[in-house]
Amino acid sequence: MNDRKCWNDHSGMVLHSAEGFDVIDCESCGFKHIIPIPNEDELREIYKHDYHVRVKPLMLQHQLEDQSWLDATNEARLETIERMLGKAGKFLDIGSGNGFLLQTAQKRGWTVKGVEPSYKAAEYSCSQGVDVSCSTFDSECAASLGKFDVVHLGDVLEHLPDPTCMLDLCKQVLIPGGLIAIGVPNEYTPVQKILTEDMNFRPWWVSPPHHINYFDKNSLEKLLEQYGYTSIHSEVSFPMELFLLMGRNYIDNPDLGRECHAMRKELELNLTKSGNRKFLDKLYECFAEAGMGRTVLVVAQKNK
Repeated sequence: MNDRKCWNDHSGMVLHSAEGFDVIDCESCGFKHIIPIPNEDELREIYKHDYHVRVKPLMLQHQLEDQSWLDATNEARLETIERMLGKAGKFLDIGSGNGFLLQTAQKRGWTVKGVEPSYKAAEYSCSQGVDVSCSTFDSECAASLGKFDVVHLGDVLEHLPDPTCMLDLCKQVLIPGGLIAIGVPNEYTPVQKILTEDMNFRPWWVSPPHHINYFDKNSLEKLLEQYGYTSIHSEVSFPMELFLLMGRNYIDNPDLGRECHAMRKELELNLTKSGNRKFLDKLYECFAEAGMGRTVLVVAQKNK
């Protein structure tokens, strides 16, 4: 596509269209997102009742099946954050899901709090002994929480109609010099471009209205720096799209997708359990240099 579209104050070239929405490379925002952008009331209902029940009905089951891998992944993420912060302090997880990261953080000595809009996920988290409120993280919620050393958002920013508002709210609950850690899907990668432009794959990662925004490392870092943070660390996860290049088309085949995920888990667990986590990190640094990685994590410090 090479059309240019405008919607309200947003304009840019149209990259893809799906479900009545267009993804534009927005000139004013500096990152890709859909237009029109759904309003917050519509999205609040989706995530309160619909997302974990209809869109992600097997999320908890899969996380329980993956728990040893998930624990190792969360341990590595927390070790990275602790190294930069210099301690285990107060940790807020926004969009905390079923609470697995919070459970691991609590075991490592963090004082933890979660905010999760899904009743089902928040209820499960509380049943596992972590403090999670079933709420949307808005100005009223932020004002009630106090201050934290770290705010974490995993797979949150891509769902928000105004991610800049979220970054401002996070500043309110962060201590001076505190850390924000944001994980998002890494989209419009070189491998995705090859698959869609040269191999006739559809753009499977475009999924409105659940995914509104589409980030990569550069656009996420620039957004953070624009809103009062200094990026100090980034990392990526395994580029699952490599399986597509190897002839394992999992896009519309959830069972095959789980098989591919199991191979990815085996790789990471074997290297972690054998004491070679540094080699795994180095491998993923190489993926990041090539613009690859299924997800990207950026850690940034609140400017004092």
